[in-house]
Amino acid sequence: MTPSFKVSMVGPSRAGKTTLLTAILAETQAMLAGSGITLVMDEETEMRVRRNQKSLRRAIEAREFDAGALGGTQSLALYNVGLRALGNGTEGIPFSILDYPGGWLDPSARARVVEARERWPECEAHIAESLMLLVPVESAVLMEAATPAQRRASADLLGFEDIIPMARAWAQARNLPQHRDEPATLLLAPLKCETYFDDNGGKGREAAQLRQLVREKYRTIVETVEKESRNRPVRVVYAPIDTYGCVDLMEGKWSETTDSDGDPTLDFRGHYRFRGIPPEVKPKAAGTVMQELCRCVISGQVTAERRRAATARGTYQAALERKSERKGFWGTLDYYLSGEARANADTRVTSQEEMEAATRRRRLLKAALEHIAREPADERVEEW
Repeated sequence: MTPSFKVSMVGPSRAGKTTLLTAILAETQAMLAGSGITLVMDEETEMRVRRNQKSLRRAIEAREFDAGALGGTQSLALYNVGLRALGNGTEGIPFSILDYPGGWLDPSARARVVEARERWPECEAHIAESLMLLVPVESAVLMEAATPAQRRASADLLGFEDIIPMARAWAQARNLPQHRDEPATLLLAPLKCETYFDDNGGKGREAAQLRQLVREKYRTIVETVEKESRNRPVRVVYAPIDTYGCVDLMEGKWSETTDSDGDPTLDFRGHYRFRGIPPEVKPKAAGTVMQELCRCVISGQVTAERRRAATARGTYQAALERKSERKGFWGTLDYYLSGEARANADTRVTSQEEMEAATRRRRLLKAALEHIAREPADERVEEW
């Protein structure tokens, strides 16, 4: 299996994880414009993104928006994307983002789904190896809970009791000796924030309240990560995201229902409308995810350079074995930025012109990583 830099999302059903991924990719493409680097996706990722874009386009044409109608993840999915120099068909910097049904976080619900039981170990392994734990937050559930009953229900809808164990497991894995010197970022990402901000076409003035609520409600998750990773630094980033950039929450409706244990509770449905005719989709702060990932890679370059100085080239068979072995963060970084991936693709390259071209492309990739990593952070984004 070709190595990649891993990311995992941990959030409940209907938090908007799938749509967030589409927004992340859209903003990344915008950041790369004119850089000589392109964002590439594998076939399955491209099809998923296209389906989501198609659903959103239909809603725009109908001028009726229903966030729930865009659908959610029904099975485990890996979004495999990469940064690749134009004109280079093989070499690039790959990232693998894990998405799965939010219901799988509940052990009792997971036990009732055959695929969840069979594939959950795969999810756990990916989470343990991830440089970033991305926690999507449905901002309306936080902001629109006004009564005691609604606030009680919001705790379940936001999935705190399911997220905390996963955050603990991720932090414990990051604190193991083999991962302790690798980068690690916990990113808290409130979604569909258009209604609460005034910096992207909206009229909201509640950014401070949203920030305060996230600090308060997610404090236990942050503290859990900090306690489990005492021997290493973990960046905690707050990034409120406009997932669409062209919708406003008109009404938040709370209705009676029962939870997975059969106890009475409340459910929340937000009713949105498009802003402007025609609406202009313009996500905001979603690119923070790719920025933080590039910062993780850049932060390892000095160590990788030292490792590369001691790396020996092997035979063709050794190169094939090298490609398939599990490398961890530093090995993956060395594999791609040193040009070893290119060597594995064709160990018989002897042309000086081709080698010089490969060197130029690697430099371009490094420059693109640095360009994204060093872009000024969105004014909304904070490191906690």
